[in-house]
Amino acid sequence: MRADSKNTAKSEKPAPLRPHKGKAKTRKQTPVRASTALGGLDQADLSPDVRNAVLRLIGEVDRLNNEAGNLQTRISELESLADTDPLLPVYNRRAFKRELKRSMALAQRHSLAGALVLIDLDDFKAINDTYGHPAGDAVLHAVSKSLNDHVRETDIVGRLGGDEFGVLLAAADEAGAAAKATSLVEMIREQDFELDGRPMRIGASAGVQPFDKNISADDLIKRADEALYACKKAKGRVV
Repeated sequence: MRADSKNTAKSEKPAPLRPHKGKAKTRKQTPVRASTALGGLDQADLSPDVRNAVLRLIGEVDRLNNEAGNLQTRISELESLADTDPLLPVYNRRAFKRELKRSMALAQRHSLAGALVLIDLDDFKAINDTYGHPAGDAVLHAVSKSLNDHVRETDIVGRLGGDEFGVLLAAADEAGAAAKATSLVEMIREQDFELDGRPMRIGASAGVQPFDKNISADDLIKRADEALYACKKAKGRVV
């Protein structure tokens, strides 16, 4: 759902995570190759029993290759489910923290910039209380989709809990991260929703914390959270 078009917040089945967001390693399956030509052997030199045994072995190898491929597909699906928020098409808190730690380590190793942005919806509880949780879920889904649509392929969006989202900005300095956070907040504020047949808009606040090699991922989240609530006190000015 893009901020430049009118949208209605309707409950829908969350879309799968975008492929570039998944960081789980893909295991490469190397099939065992078999040839019905019996490896170039002169079949005339093989007895019927030997030839049939070899053909049975080739069939078994083909079957195992097929089962291995199906198993790998299932493993990939389970890995995606383990990383995805149960309601929204973004990372869950556990997976987001894992990716944050990886990005911080990579940034420190290669002297790169990076930043964490926390975004919280203003007065979201009133939406749940007034319109019900299904309406609130629809708003969360629309916001998460918009966040995914407005970040780069290298960035990561996650839900840290309730109506709080995290955005991991790779290779972004403090000024760039603050500008992006402001843009995302404005995008949310300008998004049109329709609840109970009535059009409405919601507010949002954001806190920014650049990567710091001297603190842990948990402390980085804590500092970004403090900046977020400072933003709320400043009535929406990104901190």
